[in-house]
Amino acid sequence: MRYLVRDRDGRELTVPSLPDLAALHRAGFLAEDDLVRQERSERWVRAGDMPALHGQRQDRRSWRWIWSVLVVAALLVGAVAMILAGRPGPPR
Repeated sequence: MRYLVRDRDGRELTVPSLPDLAALHRAGFLAEDDLVRQERSERWVRAGDMPALHGQRQDRRSWRWIWSVLVVAALLVGAVAMILAGRPGPPR
């Protein structure tokens, strides 16, 4: 079943299935206040009030996820710094 999504600016998007809708929500492309309805329905529901999406984004915002991103970013910066430190400078 397809779903229609309407954001606060009135733009609409058609989503092919509930798993696709959940993926958009997890990724942050679907806000809690966006309106969603099944294609055959006339009733709009806030995305944050949909039981199928409830709690989907909490995992993404958990401290464990945030620390993981920070650690990966720090490792990446360290690796780039090591690479740049080992390169010879320009000839004089």
